[in-house]
Amino acid sequence: MILRNPIHLSGLLFACIILAAACTGKKVDLPPSAPEVTTDISASRADASPPAPTSAPSAVPPAAQPQPATKNVIPAERKAATEPAAETLTRVSGQVNSGKQGQASFKTAGHISKTIVQVGEKVRKGQILALLDDTDARLRFNLARNQLEQASVTFEQANKDMQREEQLKKEGATTQTNLERISNALAAARIGRAQAQINLQQAEKNLNDTKLAAAFDGVVARRLKVEGEYVGVGAAVFELASMKELEVSLRVPETLIRKVKPGHVVSLSIPSLGRSAQAKILRIVPVIQENSRTFEVIGRVGDALSDDIIPGQFVEAQL
Repeated sequence: MILRNPIHLSGLLFACIILAAACTGKKVDLPPSAPEVTTDISASRADASPPAPTSAPSAVPPAAQPQPATKNVIPAERKAATEPAAETLTRVSGQVNSGKQGQASFKTAGHISKTIVQVGEKVRKGQILALLDDTDARLRFNLARNQLEQASVTFEQANKDMQREEQLKKEGATTQTNLERISNALAAARIGRAQAQINLQQAEKNLNDTKLAAAFDGVVARRLKVEGEYVGVGAAVFELASMKELEVSLRVPETLIRKVKPGHVVSLSIPSLGRSAQAKILRIVPVIQENSRTFEVIGRVGDALSDDIIPGQFVEAQL
């Protein structure tokens, strides 16, 4: 093939030389330009060609270049699955209750004549708390006592008559009929005296029942009746609470009903005192309240804190 334009041939040769120099990194001497190519045309072709690189490219292919070292990264999801689960604590609330509490009431009816103790006062077992009007009870007691004295005199007289009649029977100075009659009178006098003794004991009990005594050591939590008020048998006058053997009642979510067992020890926090304590679970009430979805756990608080903890105080526990 014959190239008709010598300028094209010169430009092609120039480009090949430049490309060979870029690949080998060696300096190549360019041949002299053809005499037909003018200076202006050669300059324009040189400007149009790509510039020579300033530095030789690396002969190592990209795949062979060293790569930075990478660490074995465990995904967060798999890492969380391999680590042991942390123990979770459930905070519950409750209150302190008296292990022994009850209502104090009279065993007989009447009007309250006097209340001796006040709310919040500590009482001892057997201490008198209140009195009923004992006018009628005292009259019945006095009457029963007099009847017993009379029955005793009757018995003593019948016993003497029996002794004398027996002596006369031995001497033959009386009949068998008289002896039997006096013997029957003695038996009736004996029964009468025994009945009088029972009546006196009953009257004495009724008189004592006009006094309301504490059944155990504790504190007066409430007063339900006032002086002058009529109360029936068994009507509550005071509420007493023992300050010993304190218990704590906790409301626990039903999800823990299979995990909480009697004998477990739980940590307590008493915010009002700023103190901590421990309670041993005594019993569990397996009844779920519908509104709160909780059940009751009852524990025993140590007696060492009985002087500080008050029944009804708010407590928190961790299970």
